[in-house]
Amino acid sequence: MLRIVCDPQAVADRYGFHPLESMLFTAIRLDSHRFVIPLIAEQDGREVLLVRQQEQGNVFSAGVSPDQVRFYEPWVTIDARIVEDSEASPSLPALVRELSGGGAVELDARAPYVHYLGISGEVSVEVPRGGEPRRVVAYTVDKSRVLEAFSSWREEGVRVAKGLIDQVPALHGLENELTHSLDTRYDSLKTLSDDLGVQAVLISSPPNFTELTGIRARQGAFALWTASDERVVIIAEDTVTDLPGVPVGHYASASEAITAIAGTGRLAFEEQWETTGLALELVGHGTTLVSASRPLGSWRDLRDHEDLAFQVVAARTSVTAIEKTVQWIHDQLDAGLAISELDAYAEYLRNIQQFRIDHEIPFAVEPYFTNLHSSSRMLFPGPPVDFPIDGETKCVQLDAGVKVAVDGVTLATSDMARSVLRTENGKEAYELLTTAVREGIIESLRPGMVCEDVHANTLKYLEDVRPRMIEIGLLGHEVDFNAEYSKRNVGHLMGKQESFANELRPGYTHVLTAGSYGAAEIPWRYGDHAIGTEDLWYIGESRTYNLTLR
Repeated sequence: MLRIVCDPQAVADRYGFHPLESMLFTAIRLDSHRFVIPLIAEQDGREVLLVRQQEQGNVFSAGVSPDQVRFYEPWVTIDARIVEDSEASPSLPALVRELSGGGAVELDARAPYVHYLGISGEVSVEVPRGGEPRRVVAYTVDKSRVLEAFSSWREEGVRVAKGLIDQVPALHGLENELTHSLDTRYDSLKTLSDDLGVQAVLISSPPNFTELTGIRARQGAFALWTASDERVVIIAEDTVTDLPGVPVGHYASASEAITAIAGTGRLAFEEQWETTGLALELVGHGTTLVSASRPLGSWRDLRDHEDLAFQVVAARTSVTAIEKTVQWIHDQLDAGLAISELDAYAEYLRNIQQFRIDHEIPFAVEPYFTNLHSSSRMLFPGPPVDFPIDGETKCVQLDAGVKVAVDGVTLATSDMARSVLRTENGKEAYELLTTAVREGIIESLRPGMVCEDVHANTLKYLEDVRPRMIEIGLLGHEVDFNAEYSKRNVGHLMGKQESFANELRPGYTHVLTAGSYGAAEIPWRYGDHAIGTEDLWYIGESRTYNLTLR
């Protein structure tokens, strides 16, 4: 029988890299990294690593042999040559069916429930029982304490943000959008529960847990919101003794506590995060699970203007640190010096710290994710490694974000990109793409626009750009550009992490409003160039702002 193992440490021990450290999308997806980590498939003494193709460059850069890997979910690229030597199954369930020959599969109980849902639609799935359940304690949280904590942090955030934008002409007027008193987290959760028809919402992924409770997430801790009395309850192992709230009960397991408090009706469940083991225990108690990872992502996204001050801190930190690092790389190469991707990353970290020092920012500001690589190494996105940047380098992409936090509670994240171009055709392409992002996307954003329409308008804008990109060798005549680019976004909403619930791409029908905050990008990987240009935007009451203009 084919056995699927979901264990990042096992990947590290067997393949020499840790997914949470050496992969890009595990860092980006704070609420669902369990959904994108590699899995190990074992059968008859053989094993193979199952990896999303977007991480191909990172897996091979870590030294994993191609014959040890099977890819799924084909990566979207306008240059088919990048992936011509590696096949990718259309989905994980399809790949598992192929590997198992259609036979039954044993799935690790630690795998996210979304994998169980997908694979069980293809083949019979058995889930071995985990270890003995651990006793837990439930605590009722004082919601007013949570609201007061966020209000206090936001008041300080407004003060800091105003200082950061005071001398930035492009952001004049944005100070009027900053607030610390508006907070709809619990009202919006009530709306979400009504829309999903659930009587409770279960949360343990870090950005959602901190949003609901106002404290940092902990391993094995859950937050439960009950619709009938709008109560917030934290459930954690009884060895955890530093939680706030009034203890209300001792239970034999987390699933017992959840059903005792929420009942056995319909429960909103983070299927991209919560484990299959917990899911099946709850189903065994009679609970109906309702997939809620994307709705909960929207719950965060649509309230992000309430934390605009922190978004400003994140955006201004990012643009300063990234642009200074890009200039530093140019300076080193102009001087004839050879550096490495890790040297550039160290400079980027120094610039983050220096910005915080220069502006006396009282919040933690740390890397959220970092996509930093030379196109000489790969065109796939990925974190930096010890690879040279020297006179032979044509392009370096720095696409990264920071996280602003207080006591482990994430208040904002950023996502923007700049690139180092060393060829004349690359420089021209970079200028064309930067203009496309700023004029073709951001300047067109208005309340009432639909996400998928922004994508369609961007493709229309690029119709005038593409002929010149072909002339300078940054696009081939053979590329069906609209077909390929319709498979990916040209941006997304932003907030406590990059949004996978509301993207600027076909099929996404969210309507932008005053208060929408996000990123606009047109990544361009073709030939020997991996160009990234991305800015953060905010739709205000009177106009749309580019938060990452200096």
